[in-house]
Amino acid sequence: MQLDGPSLQGLHERVLAEHGRHARIVAAERVVSGGIRGFFAKQHFEVTVELPETGTPGVHSLDLPTRVGLAALLEDADTAESALAAPLAPVEQPTTATPDFAALLRQMTRDIVPPNPQLADVPQLPTAGLLPIAAAAAAYAPAPPAQLGAVAPAPIVAPVRSVATAGSAAPTAPPELLASPGDLVLCIGARSDAARVAADWAAENGAEVALCAPATADDAAGHGELRRVTDRRDAAAARARGVQRAAACIAVVELDGARAGADVAASSRRERQLGTAAALLADQLWLVVDVSRKDEDTAAWVAACREVVEVHGIVAVGGAETATPGSVSALGLPVLWHSKG
Repeated sequence: MQLDGPSLQGLHERVLAEHGRHARIVAAERVVSGGIRGFFAKQHFEVTVELPETGTPGVHSLDLPTRVGLAALLEDADTAESALAAPLAPVEQPTTATPDFAALLRQMTRDIVPPNPQLADVPQLPTAGLLPIAAAAAAYAPAPPAQLGAVAPAPIVAPVRSVATAGSAAPTAPPELLASPGDLVLCIGARSDAARVAADWAAENGAEVALCAPATADDAAGHGELRRVTDRRDAAAARARGVQRAAACIAVVELDGARAGADVAASSRRERQLGTAAALLADQLWLVVDVSRKDEDTAAWVAACREVVEVHGIVAVGGAETATPGSVSALGLPVLWHSKG
């Protein structure tokens, strides 16, 4: 039979009390359960007891061999308990005296502490190597004190194809026309102005010309040879073709209702066209303006465009057909004069 208990001594006393002196403990086992690496574990002992047959005198449970075996079991249990009580090997603790820790602390400080804007312009000393004396003196010399009445030099601006007429304010320099592979440029103009400018640009840089948001079926039929760009998927396809052809794509919008006091139907079509153009997320957007037309009409549709899309500049055409081409500067946008305008 088997008995279990918290200690071998207690089990031995239990065997004597319950089964008499003739019962023999023939095996003992220590059982450990639970815990983490020996800590907080629970243990008990299980013994196998051999009982003598009824009426047959058995060997005394405390004869010499039995006592020796029991003592050996007790000694083994004590040894196991001592091993559990022994302290674990010391775990290597991080030290703050190593260069790695110092570098880590500096990195954490940079990540956590926000930069001080007042120190943004303070020159930093080189971390490795030395600057030549002349270069160091030029790099870290204090700035000379400002003089009263001194005027800062004007920034150098690369020459552009912009024109200012006599008596008008010089327009802001327009950006360069994007012509890299995969660029998507949008040209919006009244009637066929944008299509003519896009065709001239394409002849110069090999760009693909596409039609965006035709106002009516007749407008679409008038450009049957052009691809359509009506949503972001079409825009992505146009960019992909541009990458393959090593050229940009110029999408044209022939704006409806490009006049002051346009009726409701024309204004609705214009808003729909501008909404489609805004959804393309073009890299650059130009408004093609014929300066020979009425200033009121031009100002109306330009203002309507600027309410919906981000405009990078104006391409001015028709300057030779009016005595006041400089009036386009009143629109408040950079002006690029088309070479054939």
